[in-house]
Formats: sequence, structure tokens, C-alpha cells
Amino acid sequence: MISEPFEFAQLIILVLAVIFLVVAIEYRRLSFAIISFAVGNGFLSLAFFALGAPIVAAFNFSVFSGAFLIVFLATMNLEAPEEEKPASPEESEVTA
Repeated sequence: MISEPFEFAQLIILVLAVIFLVVAIEYRRLSFAIISFAVGNGFLSLAFFALGAPIVAAFNFSVFSGAFLIVFLATMNLEAPEEEKPASPEESEVTA
């Protein structure tokens, strides 16, 4: 049973981290998935700090939330944009 407010805050932080990391897996748009991944790792760093590991928290925040975010965004911007297929005449007709 959760007896202290600090334990409740740790639980909320871990739940938010899991939610954002799952959202990062499920998003179809790469830019939103990268941002969700960075926010999830930010919450994970906060959880490490709350558990008494500030060095691990700083390393996790700087590497995963910082460096990986920059690498993923750079890779996404180097990739050729997806071209939209022109709509077929059957799809463009409005049915009444």
C-alpha cells in the first residue's frame, strides 16, 4: 500500500514514463514518436533522481533525452519525404 506522498509521486512519474514510451512505439508520425520518446526518457530520469541516483539521472537525461533526440531528428530530416499518391478518380468523387 502506498503510505507516503513521495511514494505516490514516484508511482505517478513511472506511470507517465511508461505511457510516453508506449506512445512513442505506437505513433505513426516519426516526429511525434521522437518527441514522446524524449519526454518518456525525461520522466525516467526524474524517476532515477527520485530514487536517489542523481548521476544516473543526469547521464540518462543527457544521453537519451538529448543526444538520441538530436540523432533521430537529424536522421528524420535526411530521409527523403514521402510522396503522397494522387487520388484515383473513384476516390475523389463525392457521393450524394
